[in-house]
Amino acid sequence: MIILEVNPFADWTPHAKQIEVMESNVRNLVLNCGRRGGKTNVGARKFFDRILEDIEKGKGLPYKPPKNLKLMKKPKPRLEYWCVAPTYSMSEIQQEELSCVIPEEMIESWDLSKNRVWLKGYILIQFKSADNSKTLVGKGLDGAWLDEASKMKEETWSGYLSYALADKGGWTIWTTTPEGMNWFYEDVVLNGQYTDAGGEPGDYRNDPEWKNFYWTSKDNPLPELQKNIQRMIETMPKRYVDREIYARFDVFFGQVFEEFNRSIHVVPRQLCEEKFKNGDFVHIEAGKDWGFSNPGTTIVGAMTANGELWIVDAIYKPGMEILIPGSSDCWVEQDKKLMKKWRISRFWCDSENPSNIKTYVTNGLPAKAAQKHLKEGLRAVASLFPVKSDNGRPNIFISDHLKEFLQELTNYRYPEDATGDKAEIPEGDDHAMDALRYLVWNSKTFHQLLVKRFNMIPWKIAA
Repeated sequence: MIILEVNPFADWTPHAKQIEVMESNVRNLVLNCGRRGGKTNVGARKFFDRILEDIEKGKGLPYKPPKNLKLMKKPKPRLEYWCVAPTYSMSEIQQEELSCVIPEEMIESWDLSKNRVWLKGYILIQFKSADNSKTLVGKGLDGAWLDEASKMKEETWSGYLSYALADKGGWTIWTTTPEGMNWFYEDVVLNGQYTDAGGEPGDYRNDPEWKNFYWTSKDNPLPELQKNIQRMIETMPKRYVDREIYARFDVFFGQVFEEFNRSIHVVPRQLCEEKFKNGDFVHIEAGKDWGFSNPGTTIVGAMTANGELWIVDAIYKPGMEILIPGSSDCWVEQDKKLMKKWRISRFWCDSENPSNIKTYVTNGLPAKAAQKHLKEGLRAVASLFPVKSDNGRPNIFISDHLKEFLQELTNYRYPEDATGDKAEIPEGDDHAMDALRYLVWNSKTFHQLLVKRFNMIPWKIAA
């Protein structure tokens, strides 16, 4: 048995909220925090501190050690702990944090290829991915740390880990930024006590074995971090700020682009054409969503040097074929006219119809398959609508003659009675909105213009 005097605060200056976590002795600790709030940082220290507590209590004794730990493939440990993340790449963050915390003299071996650490005294820490929940079968765990838990599937906890921990009365540490009122909120957060992160006080179960901790990104006082947080607050839509900075569960209801305002974002068609003639647009691309029974859509996005996107024209039409030789009433010919009129350099197209893209390319249209990324793309588009504090302007404008586009934009909504991932999948017509998303998410030139304007891409600040 090894006994070490380890100070978890050595070479670490925690903020007040992190100190509260370190001082808690409740079995299950749930940390719901804003991005860059220091949740993973304190999670690693509390995880290791809990292991030290188990060692000091003599947990797992008496124990008969294996004769040769290094030669055995799967020796039975005295104590076993898991660090679980949504993917193995995300678990690397847990490994990095723990490598800064665990004293070298306590480590028997650290096997990166097998994602495990043996501590002296036959104590095993394994790093697990939750992307395949069936791999989370264990005979019994003494403790677990789940990082970004709200991104995991419900069965990760209810189907596997809860049973593995029950065998030995194991403890848990949860560190995450919320993803809406999903299973994590219902099955984990509500076990504890009410916080200002959302929900009704009467919904919380106040189980004494569960303790909720809540803080925002602004509670981490690092000066450079606070500069970035303030920049994010000024450039991103309110619902993303509420979730990722203020760590609230009760967001993503109502209109998708809630900061759309006709008096701000809608401009006269004549103004769009004048700016084009005057050379105010430095680059023009298009987004393309296929359709037949449903309307197909092409939207034209003209870009200015300061990162503004002007939606200057569009075609919105059902029942039109991709190509009819000798006829102008088909998408190829209609989009050729748009390309000639606006000097479009690229069409970002729905990737589900590669044959359509091939037909475009064969007929002289510069078409390319778009990466779709629904939730990330919606966030990217939404970041263009807020009025920026430095110049009093948004980064998107729409011509007033695009009636179908504006109607979709206004009616594009999140389902009000959905929770979790479903709460972030909008309802209603989405043909023009998909085309807009393809353009914004995929245009490298537009991204370069945004970097020139903001020194970054606004929707990637919290990544």
